[in-house]
Amino acid sequence: CYDSWSAVQSVIKPFVASGDVAPLYIFGNGPAYNAFNRARISIYGVTGTPTVKMDGLPSTASPAAYANVINNRLAIPTYVSIEVSMAGDSTGGTAYISVTAEQDLGITDPIKVWCVIVEDEQPASGSTWGGYNGKILNWLPVAWPMGAVGTQISFTGPYPQTVSVAGSYTLNPEIHTFENLRVVTFVQRIGSTTKEVLNAHYMDLPDATGISEPEEPEGSEGCRLSVWPNPCSGEFSIGAFMPGAVTGVLTVYDIAGREVTTFEAQAVNNLEIQEAGVYIARLATSDGTCVSRRFSVIN
Repeated sequence: CYDSWSAVQSVIKPFVASGDVAPLYIFGNGPAYNAFNRARISIYGVTGTPTVKMDGLPSTASPAAYANVINNRLAIPTYVSIEVSMAGDSTGGTAYISVTAEQDLGITDPIKVWCVIVEDEQPASGSTWGGYNGKILNWLPVAWPMGAVGTQISFTGPYPQTVSVAGSYTLNPEIHTFENLRVVTFVQRIGSTTKEVLNAHYMDLPDATGISEPEEPEGSEGCRLSVWPNPCSGEFSIGAFMPGAVTGVLTVYDIAGREVTTFEAQAVNNLEIQEAGVYIARLATSDGTCVSRRFSVIN
């Protein structure tokens, strides 16, 4: 509640700075209430405030206890990893999410992924904010590329297995200050008895309008490698620069390390992969150089 807002920030902000938490601040009414907030309240069956969830699990509402709860959760290993790429600008764009299960999670409940753009440094001004009037708020959801109710994913093996999804979003630059926007992405188990978050990801919202030309290549001064567009919808190009008489072999692997294709490298190599996922292009040259580049296929 508004009475403890300052104490909440003082505890949570250091964990945000260290990359250990991805917070959301949910309102059940007022100017910050929206479809995403309504869906979150429904998922948990919230009937009163304050209600606090840590990794989707019930937690004490006392800010003094937050650090201990967070550290206890951080000590529990996760077998789910999340990669996030955002292509867009201050008016909107597309979120590309890849979720990898390192092993069989042993979960029969539905699993969903959410991606939420949140705004920081939002001044609450006016009586409609109630007790928050005059305060500076953070972590307020303003857009949700995977939908208010999330996008369901499933893992069937073999492991590790990566599932990729994408969703678009719009923003109003007259309302939302771009420099104050962040991206919270999380994977959650939606069971009848538990709503545990399996992992979460937090980042600044980048101004990235997508890649239609080769991006800055990676590698040594002699040999360089680039992939474009990245992410792609299946058709893409790999650029391989090799000086002089140097030759090379390009190999594409999936995220599990399985070879997808291999061939003699040309300056520009046009390929197509239909299966969505995260891949690695590797260039091995005759002078002993090896460079690699990660890219994503979104269907």
